[in-house]
Amino acid sequence: MKTSLTSSLSIGALRPVALASWLAATAGGVALAPPAAHAQPSSSPAAAARSYSIAAGPLGPALSTFAGQSGITLAFTPDQANNLRTPGVQGTYSVPQALAQLLTGTGLQAVAREGGAYTLRSAPVVAAATAATAPSLAEVRVAAQTVYNDGTTEGTGSYTAAGPSALATGLGLSLRQTPQSVTVFTRQRMDDFKLETLSDVLEQTPGVTVDRQNETRRFNIRGSTANQQVDGMRQLADGWAVTGHTLYTLDDMAEFDRVEVLKGSSGLINGDGNYGGTINLVRKRPTREFQAHVEGGFGSWSSLRAQADLSGPLNVDASLRGRLVLSDRQADGFRDNQSSHSKLLYGTAEYDLTPDTLLSAGITYRERSLRGSGTTQPIQAYSGAGEFIGYMPRSYNNGGRTSGYDQQSVNLFARLEQRFANGWSGRLQIASEHIDVPAMPTSFVSTAVPDVVSYGRYQDIKTRNNGVELNVKGPFSLFGREHELLIGAGYGSSRNTQLRGNFPTTTMSALGLTYAQGGGALPEFDLSGLSYTNDLFSRKRSYLYAASQLNIADPVKLILGARSTNYDQNDVTNISWYNYNYRERGVFTPFAGLTVDVSRDVSLYASYASIFNVQGARDANRQTLPPEEGLTYEIGAKGEFFDKRLNTNAAFFWLKTDNTAETVGRTASGETISRAVSGATRRGWELEVSGELARGWQAQGSFVLNNSSLSTASTTPEQQFKIGSTYRFGRGLLNGLTIGGAARWQDAISTSRGVATLRQDAFWLVDLMARYQINRNLSISANVNNAFDKKYFAGIANFNNQGMYYTWGAPRSLNVSARYDF
Repeated sequence: MKTSLTSSLSIGALRPVALASWLAATAGGVALAPPAAHAQPSSSPAAAARSYSIAAGPLGPALSTFAGQSGITLAFTPDQANNLRTPGVQGTYSVPQALAQLLTGTGLQAVAREGGAYTLRSAPVVAAATAATAPSLAEVRVAAQTVYNDGTTEGTGSYTAAGPSALATGLGLSLRQTPQSVTVFTRQRMDDFKLETLSDVLEQTPGVTVDRQNETRRFNIRGSTANQQVDGMRQLADGWAVTGHTLYTLDDMAEFDRVEVLKGSSGLINGDGNYGGTINLVRKRPTREFQAHVEGGFGSWSSLRAQADLSGPLNVDASLRGRLVLSDRQADGFRDNQSSHSKLLYGTAEYDLTPDTLLSAGITYRERSLRGSGTTQPIQAYSGAGEFIGYMPRSYNNGGRTSGYDQQSVNLFARLEQRFANGWSGRLQIASEHIDVPAMPTSFVSTAVPDVVSYGRYQDIKTRNNGVELNVKGPFSLFGREHELLIGAGYGSSRNTQLRGNFPTTTMSALGLTYAQGGGALPEFDLSGLSYTNDLFSRKRSYLYAASQLNIADPVKLILGARSTNYDQNDVTNISWYNYNYRERGVFTPFAGLTVDVSRDVSLYASYASIFNVQGARDANRQTLPPEEGLTYEIGAKGEFFDKRLNTNAAFFWLKTDNTAETVGRTASGETISRAVSGATRRGWELEVSGELARGWQAQGSFVLNNSSLSTASTTPEQQFKIGSTYRFGRGLLNGLTIGGAARWQDAISTSRGVATLRQDAFWLVDLMARYQINRNLSISANVNNAFDKKYFAGIANFNNQGMYYTWGAPRSLNVSARYDF
């Protein structure tokens, strides 16, 4: 059959190859609305199924390739394909089906003409409800001006991924194409349930456990603390234990479009690091058309919050675009005498230097303060001798009124993206983050038995994260098939310094107080006579990596990758136990993954990843344990249903590590003693669903089972269930109303000391929400967290020479808010 590729701008005489080359030079990435391909009659040759293998990339060359593979006549103007990208199409489809997939996210749809030819036109923007079904109260939170097919979730109204993710492999694959478990927590999900901080989001994220030790929140995935990133750039999530709680966990989420969570080893994208998973926060981007909203709300514990978000073009042709996000929140805590205040300013701009070159840059400025902080010290339940002390009320606060900090942070970032011929592209990304806490005075009731109060001060706490990364990727042909290759290199450094004061102690009895009075009764201590020492925690890494998706057959894709990392760690304190100097060169972490499409909607997958994790744990002889090394295996099945509006995943995983640190005691001065465990295993399975179950019905949920051979795993739930769902009424008396709920269940956790056991039985938590769209611009919302006011421990701990401790979870709370969209 004759292949034809024509244009309405008098270039039809150009040969297809020449036209493809011209289009490759002007391709980009724009997405306005989901496309649709008009169906052909069943008698048409276009209705016959064919096999396609077209990689993701610029739309122009992809259209040329498609015309050749399908044998159809395809007419369009050059401007239609300019600056557009396609997710590609892999598998066996009819021509209309293949075109629909090829045009996903481009804002275009294919229209069938007489004689079997096709033309392209802009797809209509589909609002949340049509005029016929909702004439007066159509939900208009679509923000269709978000114009990128890069996974942006804002404006989709969906609880599942709207596009590709590079989190697992760097290649920019759909969830179904990715041979590991990836969860995407969307902007709509955050907005519906008023999840305002990173901790709020991760408490409802499938497969993530948020463990609290007073103010410290640890994010655990598959039995290991998670790595953290912003736009793919690594963050230092830990430093000194007592000051680490000031980093990230309470950051406002207003600047972010989504949170991506990779569950499993990330040797390909991280090299070294925690192997349970990686959390990546993805920022909002400017839009080509104006959009803005303001929002305000109030709630329990005197909480007040205001937010504004403005985005749009800054010149006539929208080649320069900007976005500004502001938020301000202040609130008391559910604990006595505790208060916090946070402010956010996020600004970013993008400029099309040429049709093929995009420059973007931005800044995030944050201020945050906390008073009445108990730092990392939970509430004592059992003494070191195993004596039960009793439980204090949930409002009990062991932190002093003046204990806390003021924090300022500045994050600068820039990115240069270049599209080359033949579908190749490159990206240079840099980021620099400065976080400063000028002073952090602390005072808290440490133990009830014996009666101890600790106080002290940290000064000049400085955290610095810097990174630069360059990568190129694109298609290549081999053995008659088209594949994709990614090559990259980068450097990152993280550094935390502080002045740490000595910590005198006294007793509640000496102060004429009782333990039950808590930290609010403590006086303001004189800290002028403290002596200070310098602490340093430094990490540096440089790396090279490569990955390729090989198109073995129409339904079979093989991903191979590897990373080589040079790693330096230097920890210097006046406590010899915590000094550590480590240097490693050429750490090799390979990755392999396989996906097989077994039907139009379902794929099977398997993956292998290696583990390398430097640790500072020490044994009883003060010798640092060697790095953890091991393997992760995962097999599973993934599905895309209802035109990719619903994603499902079933996975089984198995991890085995050597040199894993297991706590076996503490020294007389309180340092943790560990032993290296060889052949430590963690295994389990996960079931997850996310997206649209029916029109107007969104849901995201999972059931997770984690088994571990380590005895210390008992403080992390083995089984966990999470679900969040909303339903939007589109007609009738309830038109404009959205209702929903979120439920979380986990099985029992415990820790023991002799015959004494501190245990949290299995429990449920339920959150509720409702939103009413008053008109096209204004909506009001109400949210209830922990609706049944369940009393539960959000974390338990066993300090071997001090006792067993607990941290209460938050009681029931109410939030009411209003939002106005311009």
